Amino acid sequence: MGADESVVSEGFLQGNSLEDILETYLGDLVGDAVYDRFRNQFPLLIKLLDINNRLSVQVHPDDITAAQRYDSYGKKECWYVLEAGEDAVIWLGFKKDVTATEFYEACKKGTADELLNAFHPKKGECYLINPGTVHAAGGGLVIAEVQESSDVTLRLYDWGRENNPATAREMNLEEAIDIIDFSKLDAESCIVRKPESGKAIFDTDHFTLTEIKLKEPMRVVPEQFNCFVVYICVDGAVEIQAPKADGNNQMCKLEKGQLVLIPASMDECFIVPVTSSASVLETFIKVDENEKDDYINE
Repeated sequence: MGADESVVSEGFLQGNSLEDILETYLGDLVGDAVYDRFRNQFPLLIKLLDINNRLSVQVHPDDITAAQRYDSYGKKECWYVLEAGEDAVIWLGFKKDVTATEFYEACKKGTADELLNAFHPKKGECYLINPGTVHAAGGGLVIAEVQESSDVTLRLYDWGRENNPATAREMNLEEAIDIIDFSKLDAESCIVRKPESGKAIFDTDHFTLTEIKLKEPMRVVPEQFNCFVVYICVDGAVEIQAPKADGNNQMCKLEKGQLVLIPASMDECFIVPVTSSASVLETFIKVDENEKDDYINE
């Protein structure tokens, strides 16, 4: 949502924003249970990050803190590595338990990265970044990012750029100090080196993410998800084929880095590999149609 909102690229809705379509089609687009929970806020942000210079060392709040302080959702996110240069680095979480004072002083001294894990990512790896986890990246990376629908980012340290008036950006170290998880990172729970095709990489309360390597056409039935489904092409090329009432197929080709949203109300479609090596990321939200609203006293 906001200034960078997605716009439909083709078809009779070409040029319409995602917000426009959601306001018109409601649960037909995202699924009734998803709409009941999120209303006119599309629940996911999906981005393609092309990282050359280092990202600032940053952190995101959880849902409770974000709601209280920023009137926003929190930000759990996942990074799928599309490309990684030889010097690529992802800094994620602390090497050991640290104190708030220790980290604060390291940020002020310009040595914050020395407290963080430095992973050297490879193509096809996936990193889960939980709220409260300090992170950054740099060195030549292309990443497909799937996250909650929130842009609340708190910068803690900016590799010295914060000290130069020409490059300085707002820093939020004091504001963020009480939401940071200062414990040692459990890397096994948040890094998947070799995703298994068809098996969920990460299955969270906010999104489910699965890589599917395609050797033959795959049938997609949104009714089985009770939700919209997004497919991101992460290798090769695929074609989305949707049957039309006149018996013909409506087709949309996706190349690496492109994505398509399959509406919850669509009967079915097929994802057909165009190249010998073709993979897609599948993401959707699990929402229980029967979940109770805690605010309702029966």
